[in-house]
Amino acid sequence: MDFSVIPLNLPYMLHGLGVTFLLAIVSMVASILTGTIFAMMRVSKIAAIRVPAAMFIDVMRTIPLIMVMFWFFFLIPLLTGQPVSAMVAAMVALIVFNTSYMAEVIRAGLQSVHRTQFEAAYSSGLRYLQTMLYIVLPQAFRNMLPAIINRLVALVMGTSLAYIIGVTEFFRAANNVNNRVYQSYVIYGFVAVVYFLCCYSLSLLGRHLERQLDPSAQAATKSLLSRGTGSA
Repeated sequence: MDFSVIPLNLPYMLHGLGVTFLLAIVSMVASILTGTIFAMMRVSKIAAIRVPAAMFIDVMRTIPLIMVMFWFFFLIPLLTGQPVSAMVAAMVALIVFNTSYMAEVIRAGLQSVHRTQFEAAYSSGLRYLQTMLYIVLPQAFRNMLPAIINRLVALVMGTSLAYIIGVTEFFRAANNVNNRVYQSYVIYGFVAVVYFLCCYSLSLLGRHLERQLDPSAQAATKSLLSRGTGSA
């Protein structure tokens, strides 16, 4: 095994890692926006709004991500007659796919806000959208922040499937290097370590946020601190 292939090809692979982060971050931000829309539709009392949103969410959650990428890369150009670049197809597929999961995360966040918050807002003269934007959504996002971090972890790992349609993200960049130097154990071992460090760091961040946002955990921490101070 020749470990020197890693530093020699590191700039090329880091460029692929940058594409991975770009796909993950842009897709995450966009899917939070679209997921919020679908979550609000999902909790609507109007069936004509609620049912289509529920159908989209349920269908997309049962389809593999790679199939969604194939749709946008192969099927959309066939239907429209216009070519779609691999990068655009991968990004749109990630957004559409992750929207269905984010919608459920955000719906759970909306339902975690007590009903009295709605009633207080309505009694103050706020309308539905104003109540959502200024009262409910800020509280909901605070509650679901750890779940959003977990979805980001899944999204980072999911970007590797863009390799199939030709996007030179981190995994494809590493595979291109391996096709040239034939050091599979070294190259793919390095890829595994990088993915582990990225995803594990995000997981630790999610756990930290979960502890910080959990009132019972905060109370236990304060109790321990007070005991420590008292014993000192």
